Amino acid sequence: MILRHRLRKSFNSRPGSPGRERERLARGTDIILVMMAGILVILAALRILHG
Repeated sequence: MILRHRLRKSFNSRPGSPGRERERLARGTDIILVMMAGILVILAALRILHG
């Protein structure tokens, strides 16, 4: 439901609306957080495999 609301909001936003800069920054931080989580998972898997 939240995802549907965000998708609808992003489609209806106009190119010059003031909230777009904040959305772009949020997307960037989301990407960084996902990458950090992936690195932590990989490191944990390597530690388990190497004992």
